[in-house]
Amino acid sequence: MKRNLLTVICILLLIAFVFNDNSNAQWVSAGTVSNVGSYPSISVASPTCVFVAGGPNGTPVIWRTTNGGLNWVSIGTTGVSLEVYCVWAKDSLVVFVGDGGASGGAGGNAKVYKTTNGGVNWTTILQTGGTAGFINGIVFSKNNPMYGIIESDPPTGTTYWIAKTVDGGNNWFIQNPPLSGAASAQNSIVIIDTMFYGFGLNAAPSRVGVTTNAGVNWTYQTLVGPTGGFICAFAFADDKLNGLAASSGTTNAISRTTNGGLTWVSQTIPSGVTSGYVSIKFINGTSTAYLINSSASATITAKSTDFGATWTTIAPVSGVNGITHMEYVRVGQTVYLYAISSTGAVMKLVDNVLVGVENNNSIPEEYKLEQNYPNPFNPTTTINFSLPKSAFVTIKVYDILGKEIKTILSENKDSGNHSVLFDAGDLPSGIYYYKIIANNFIDTKKMILLK
Repeated sequence: MKRNLLTVICILLLIAFVFNDNSNAQWVSAGTVSNVGSYPSISVASPTCVFVAGGPNGTPVIWRTTNGGLNWVSIGTTGVSLEVYCVWAKDSLVVFVGDGGASGGAGGNAKVYKTTNGGVNWTTILQTGGTAGFINGIVFSKNNPMYGIIESDPPTGTTYWIAKTVDGGNNWFIQNPPLSGAASAQNSIVIIDTMFYGFGLNAAPSRVGVTTNAGVNWTYQTLVGPTGGFICAFAFADDKLNGLAASSGTTNAISRTTNGGLTWVSQTIPSGVTSGYVSIKFINGTSTAYLINSSASATITAKSTDFGATWTTIAPVSGVNGITHMEYVRVGQTVYLYAISSTGAVMKLVDNVLVGVENNNSIPEEYKLEQNYPNPFNPTTTINFSLPKSAFVTIKVYDILGKEIKTILSENKDSGNHSVLFDAGDLPSGIYYYKIIANNFIDTKKMILLK
């Protein structure tokens, strides 16, 4: 009897594995939206909540689904004066969009808008000033959504414009990267944490601009592989070493770095598209990357599990071409990707990223919270911690009186060794405490901020 019961259990487990295995996942249709213009953008707030933003010249158009693309609803745009070229949704209600400065994206005093009520009304929260601003991208870190950047073409002259937040988008401060150029590129924006971020440029030779120290210094990095057009895709893995970039007009090669951008090489990708528009995304916490290369007449999609060294094709939805943007959200070992076409067609891919998860050395034997480094610090410091098993991890900062100041981490983490960067740029000097809660593990340590 016990043997028969065991056999039944094994069969049931095998069936569950087979039907839940996403290793052969394919792109599927996730509906169609209308009137999105030539360069719509997409944002994925959750596996089922997705926004598409764009519009014809002079008219903003924003769509939302809350059931994974089964139905799309056009949401209000009261307060948004132009069509928009980028979107980032924190959830179903809190959304940011940016315009192109003038009708048709001709540039001007470009604006960033925010809604906290799902589009009932929008408020202008930032303006570039000048006569040539164009909001290219709004991006928050996948590892710590408290950190985000917004990037614009040079509003005046050749100096770029970046707005940065360290509190989830409630407050922003402006940086002007000392890189000289005429323009940058829509949705070619990357941020890993408050120290490491950058953007693609729209000028020959093919280049990206990157900072590794929170904007104190910036470098141009000349790419090898992309030819012609502008840098339409730019992505880095969490290790800040492995990066990928591609230009509009890509056929069968992109640019790849394994040393943080010190050098770039030409990387072959699956061919089949002549002069395509590329979107690339590294999945946070993994060595997995996804790529779409799409023209008006053909589309190639592919997946890499080794930081972009080799690629395996994934069949796109038949007949869906002209894809302009792709975004994702990761929940556990499952990634949910959505892509938008200039025709309004939306594709969705649900895939398992267990293969390609970064190996953070060996699995720790115990929970541990390390002393932050450096300590004392000004204004950033790194906090390392170890997990013997996956857990929902919360790390909060308190002042010397025990008042909660900030939550710097609140998300699921896999077993392994992890680190999180704490930016205290908006806090006064003093003694602070940071506390971790992970499963039943709780620990607190002291740190000193000296400005």
